[in-house]
Amino acid sequence: MAFEKSVKVAGDTVTYEFNPGLKKYALGDTGFVQNNAGAYIMQRALEPSKGLAQSIKLKVSIDKNLNGVKIKTVNPSGNDTVNIFKNSNSELVELFRFYLNELVEREILLIKEA
Repeated sequence: MAFEKSVKVAGDTVTYEFNPGLKKYALGDTGFVQNNAGAYIMQRALEPSKGLAQSIKLKVSIDKNLNGVKIKTVNPSGNDTVNIFKNSNSELVELFRFYLNELVEREILLIKEA
């Protein structure tokens, strides 16, 4: 999956856009870490009682040149996408929205208007 300017997670009604005015320091302030390829990654457990290793996760990736974003919800091993909206699990969706709204408030992401 390539980095995109705007992303819509499977099952979600909201489209998020990458903020082109993003500064690198804002990523560190919100918990992003740089991987070996240079991309910035943030992972958050959507089932906090299980811990990060056993939980469905929200994974947000930003490319090393600050040009695009990927947003996925993945299984505990991180190798398969999970549609948290499919079974209407309100706790997962509530945490998903909380984490992404935090990124919107910090101006890392923008909500795309219809």
